[in-house]
Amino acid sequence: MTKQINILTTTDIHGFIANQGQSPALALQGLKQQYPNSLLMDSGDFFVGNPLTTFFCDQKHISPLVEYANRVGYDVMIPGNHDFDHGLTYLQTQVKHLQADYVCCNVFSGNGSLIFPPFTIKQIAGIKVGIIGLLTSRMAMISDYDVTTGVIVKDALPELQKQVALLRDQVDLVVVGYHGGIERDLITQRETNYATGEDETFKLVSQTPGIDGFSCGHQHRINHGRINDTLVVQGGYQGQCFGRMSFTFDDQKQITERKEEIIMTNTLPAVSNNFYDEAEYQNWLAEPLNLDYLVAFLQHKFARQDMGIFINLQGKTRREVIASFTIPYGVRIYHLNNSEYQAFCQQDWTFKIEHFAPGAQDFVILTNSYQVPEYRLTEQFVDNIFDEYSYYLKKHN
Repeated sequence: MTKQINILTTTDIHGFIANQGQSPALALQGLKQQYPNSLLMDSGDFFVGNPLTTFFCDQKHISPLVEYANRVGYDVMIPGNHDFDHGLTYLQTQVKHLQADYVCCNVFSGNGSLIFPPFTIKQIAGIKVGIIGLLTSRMAMISDYDVTTGVIVKDALPELQKQVALLRDQVDLVVVGYHGGIERDLITQRETNYATGEDETFKLVSQTPGIDGFSCGHQHRINHGRINDTLVVQGGYQGQCFGRMSFTFDDQKQITERKEEIIMTNTLPAVSNNFYDEAEYQNWLAEPLNLDYLVAFLQHKFARQDMGIFINLQGKTRREVIASFTIPYGVRIYHLNNSEYQAFCQQDWTFKIEHFAPGAQDFVILTNSYQVPEYRLTEQFVDNIFDEYSYYLKKHN
């Protein structure tokens, strides 16, 4: 008699469980009931990523996202780079209250010990499933040093190979949850990203025999396909979809059929829940935000003392300051010539800091303005500036 096992996956929820407006992630409640013999896992960037999650961190010892995760019924969760944004201690506090197993095989403490278990084994309808957690190797490249102090993220490939070799003979099915993206087209196998080490799904799967299913994320893209016999799913952003990998086993527990797909969350029954007090959140947004340290924060974050900082804010409350920074590229760095710089300086600025030698003819500026020649753009940052500044304030007050 055959058995079908369903591996259901989400990624990059980023805390979007707002009471008001459209929150597709709320519909994930009850997802497992739609699929028999299922295991539900998340591939990271779950706890951090919008002003609501900053409110949770600022006002709640235990984030309401823990209750949400437990209500949805996650079996396994993996850390993403942004889950460390409020520090390791904050993340570990949330993990203690999760009903899901929290696993990652390449995140170590300063003394060389694993911070989380590298894998877990679950049994579904008599089938043993091993799930390995994995974080992008380039954590240090995309996260601030202050955030990752005490955290060492080792190269993903050798750590993954070690755990697959250890796990393969113990289980019937090996699944990996990876917080990183896909660097090649899954059909043509042509490179789609530079080989920075941040997104390595194709490399990891093709060089690690023994993986049956692979869930990735990080890029906020929707993708699915196969790399050799390994099923791959990438489940988008904010819970607007989920991945499903199904495996059919015969009586000898051999896989006879495998299939992957992406399913949009709006096909699920609508669910609404209040995981937090909306009035409390709105009052928090209406409070004035201490802006005394904003320039110091930007100088510290970008480690550039030799540049100008030009920031315009719409007001002084949290809500108004949030609206001043475009998502996802809150601030950008431009390199201007003298005439371009002089024209740019004519604007009114809430914060205007210049650090240039007398007679300078070229100027590097950091700004949240788009009123700059785009051909002078040199760097842009996928950062939640408001969220990071709030964390900075907590550390310096």
